[in-house]
Amino acid sequence: MDDIPQVNGYPRYSPEEMAQRYRQLRELMDRDDLDAVLIGGATGPHDTSVQYYCNWPPLFPVYLIVPRDDDPEMVVRLWNHIPDAERISVIQNISFGGDDHSDLVARVAERLSGYRRIGTIGVVPYTDASAFGPERLVNLNADYFAIRVVKTEEEMKYVRIASRMNDDAVAALASNTVPGMNEYELAKVIEDAYLHRRGTNLIHFTLTTSMANPEFFVPHQYQPDRVIKAGDVLVTEISTTFWGYTGQILRTLCIAGEPTPLYEEMYEVAENTYSDIVSVMRSGVTIGEVLDRAQSIHEAGFDIWDDLVHCYGGGGYLAPIVRTRPNRGATHPDDWAYPDGTVLVVQPNVISPRARAGVQVGDSMWLRPNGVEVTQNHPREMIRCG
Repeated sequence: MDDIPQVNGYPRYSPEEMAQRYRQLRELMDRDDLDAVLIGGATGPHDTSVQYYCNWPPLFPVYLIVPRDDDPEMVVRLWNHIPDAERISVIQNISFGGDDHSDLVARVAERLSGYRRIGTIGVVPYTDASAFGPERLVNLNADYFAIRVVKTEEEMKYVRIASRMNDDAVAALASNTVPGMNEYELAKVIEDAYLHRRGTNLIHFTLTTSMANPEFFVPHQYQPDRVIKAGDVLVTEISTTFWGYTGQILRTLCIAGEPTPLYEEMYEVAENTYSDIVSVMRSGVTIGEVLDRAQSIHEAGFDIWDDLVHCYGGGGYLAPIVRTRPNRGATHPDDWAYPDGTVLVVQPNVISPRARAGVQVGDSMWLRPNGVEVTQNHPREMIRCG
């Protein structure tokens, strides 16, 4: 983390990075003839819109007002959150929004009263929008998400740090997962790998099941009350957040036993599909090219359940979302081309629905003109542990 600027003991996006973000906002205002942009929300599992424009990750809903021709203002809940907002945020004009959400809405409505047309980004609930004058609000979230798909060189520093934490979480699972543990204990194993380095959990999905008699083929969002046994498989999907940015790693582990023939075959198909897709990944690759490479899963007699490719890295679970042609295809047409600088995740979740069995292999990566930079370092192999 040595190359991450810090101010007052906290990571701080550089002035150049923030200036570029505000230039993009003002270009949207010029395009749509807007007097201001209103950015709402609290930093949560996937929404970092306020943090993206101010550096501070709020825990309660706040509003950031960006006038077209004036300095931005942030209206903050709660009173005891203001000192940290002032220490961490790059916004100088910070005011108290009130202890009650209705107070916050009233204060923001008052500050918006002189604006004719207002763009919105992030979370602006319907009841809040009613107080702000819905007839003058213009939804800019599609533009915002298009901006977030592409990551700058500076943003990639954060994505790489988060990705190292993902590597360490998988390594911790490989070292510490043993028969007799309860599956919900895996959450502590994962989070202990990065909490002391300012990482926080975005997701740590897991499944454990017997490879001889499997019951599940896609990881659980919440770890169940199940005792891990010898001969189990552990399939996991991990995303760690570092200051609003994420990587993602998906790995399959065998616990105190060797993979059964079915799991070996599924893993081989997943690994080959991953490699085939990554081999064509670069700036300008189309969704159709990705879908073509995914056909091998069905040709081998298997299927998928989870998404195959999605954009990521910070800003949410971002479109386009790609599956396979027999499985709803993609959210965008085949000729849609990925722009340079896209961060995405390739993650074949190869399953046998009839056998209730599945594996996952995957990494986040940064698309460049000549290929990709995979942001994880942990080997892609069927890991033996326990």
